[in-house]
Parts: sequence; structure tokens; C-alpha cells
Amino acid sequence: MFRSLINSAFEFAFPWSCSLCSTGDSSVRCDSYCNACYASLTQEVLNSCQRCAAEVGQYVSTADGCVHCRKYKFQFSNVTCLGMYKDSLRYGILSSKWSFSSIGVSLLAELLAEHKRGHLQELQVDLIVPIPQSWQSRLTRRFNSACLIAEEVARSLNVPCDYHILSRRRNTRPQKRVPVEQRFQNQREAFRVRSGHVLEGKTVLIVDDVMTTGATCSEAARVLREHGAAECHVAILARVLDNSA
Repeated sequence: MFRSLINSAFEFAFPWSCSLCSTGDSSVRCDSYCNACYASLTQEVLNSCQRCAAEVGQYVSTADGCVHCRKYKFQFSNVTCLGMYKDSLRYGILSSKWSFSSIGVSLLAELLAEHKRGHLQELQVDLIVPIPQSWQSRLTRRFNSACLIAEEVARSLNVPCDYHILSRRRNTRPQKRVPVEQRFQNQREAFRVRSGHVLEGKTVLIVDDVMTTGATCSEAARVLREHGAAECHVAILARVLDNSA
């Protein structure tokens, strides 16, 4: 009874609200989101590319890629994502990335780990590696979204996560400010593997928040494979189909 009174007082003082739309109707609560936002964030893509996870037409064959990725040579095998970069998921990512709190990214990471756990388990990865930030980003942002996502996925899969194996060897221009045809070149030689890390024969899951052309994750996979990784996969929150993003 005492615990019930404490909980009631807490709910009265700090009424529940959806982490995405801020609705205060607790009757539609589903974990940290209202039912509408939860359904929108976890809406399954009917047909996605086997190679880059982009949403494609229902009857399109993507064994050799799709219109979004066929012209690129990726160094990773495939991509797993929570959804497409639009609507509620786009709003959730944008609002959480530039927030002072890391809670928003962590909640989205939990959804990714929960809803894609079966598929990620099938990959049988040995190690999870987040995309590292540049030193400028570390000065201006309070957290690295990729690290938070990687941490949650690693916890779900019970697989080790190494935050330090990859580092930036040079600063690159933000991808959204680089023409699409130059984005792979922009990321060339951007990463290095720190000495002392053993990758020989391991299957690695590279984690980032969003992916557009795949240039960043592909370059990270190239470096990891050069240092002995047998195969690389990618996990992201959202697949961006608008190259101007």
C-alpha cells in the first residue's frame, strides 16, 4: 500500500508523457511512447533491399542491390535498420541527436535492439564497433549516438562492444555538404584501427545512427577487413533515401 501511494504521488508530481510527441494520456502508454508513436517507429518495411535496407517496390528483386545502391561497391555485406528516415523516426532522430540528453537516442536504440534482435542474432557477430566521432564533434556534442546505439545492441545480443578499436585519422567534411558522387572519396582513409586490437577471422557489426550512401560505413568496413575481419555487417536506426540529407 505504501509503495502504491508513493507511485501515485510520483505520477501526480511528474505526469507521464510520450517521449516523442509529449502526449500526456497515460492510457495509451506503451513503454516510453504512446501507442501511435510506437506503431509509427516500429512499422515494418514491406520490402527492403537485401544489400542496403532501402525500401523498394513490393515485387522488386534486390539480390544484386537496388536502384539506391547498385552503383556502389560496399565493403560490408548487408544493413539492418529500424526503418526509413521519415515521419516519426526522422523527427525522433533529429530531436534526440541535438538534445542535451542522451535518453532519446537510447530509447530508439532499445527499439532497434528489440525489433531486429532475431535478424541480428542470425548474423552471428563476434564484435560490435560504433562509428567514431571527429574531435570537433566531441567538443560540440554531449554524446556519440553511434556509441549509445552500439551499447544497447551489444547488451541485447550479449556480444562485446569495442568503442576504441576505430578512430578518426583525419577530419572529413560533413557528408551532407559533399556532392553524392564525392562522398566515398571524402571518407577515404578517414579511419584507422588502433594498435593492439585483434580482428583476425571475426565477424564485425558496424553501428551508426543513419546511413545515406553508405560511404562512411563502407570505409570503416574496408579498414576493419584490412586488419583481419572476416566479414562486416551494418546496423543503423534509419536508412536515408534522400541524398541531400
